[in-house]
Amino acid sequence: MSLKKLLLPLLFATTSVGNAADTVTEYLLHTVDSGEGGWPCLFYELNYNTDIAQAERAKWYGRDEDESYWREGLGPFSIDGEKFLVTHWQSTVHPILIRRHFTLTADDLAKIAIGTVTLTYSYDENPKFWLNGTQLATATGWNDNNYATYQLASPKKRLLVEGDNILCVSLQQGSGGGHIDYGLTVKYDPMHTDIILTPEEEETNTAYNLLGQKISHTGKYHGIIITNGKKILHKQ
Repeated sequence: MSLKKLLLPLLFATTSVGNAADTVTEYLLHTVDSGEGGWPCLFYELNYNTDIAQAERAKWYGRDEDESYWREGLGPFSIDGEKFLVTHWQSTVHPILIRRHFTLTADDLAKIAIGTVTLTYSYDENPKFWLNGTQLATATGWNDNNYATYQLASPKKRLLVEGDNILCVSLQQGSGGGHIDYGLTVKYDPMHTDIILTPEEEETNTAYNLLGQKISHTGKYHGIIITNGKKILHKQ
């Protein structure tokens, strides 16, 4: 079965949507504690920690990696049957490489442009993350069953593209336990405003906020303009 058949549709867990002033948090890639269960991925187990550097020289984390020899699986990965175990990883013997694909739409990028994108991860040990071929974050050691967070600055958010994206992680072999669970969220204000329409645009366009609600053209806002049936994303 191909990886595409394993990949789930982009699933959102939305919170804090009681009124228009609330922020919204959505999963771009879910973790196991989101309630969506295991997450599809490709993985490859290495023999030695020194093999990770060799794999990096070969750019294993790149978008053009040949995935034909990778194994399909479900994360999280763990050696401990009572913690984060969906797929068993013999972490005392093998380092591991993991690739997770996900799809973003133009609407998703609109939310990302105005929002806060956060990588959330629980790890053991020494993870290194890569987004669309660029190093994103690293950590030393482990954090037991806790979750660390890493907020993407604007240059890192711009690594995200419409269509296919890939978030990769490597972890080293260690003498104790080992596990990995990670995901990506976007938090945004759907009423955020920072676009100006001219009077001519007002006559020929319909403006919507990121909740799909029509909004006034009088002022500055960030959103989607519908022109002749086509969506046009406006952003700074």
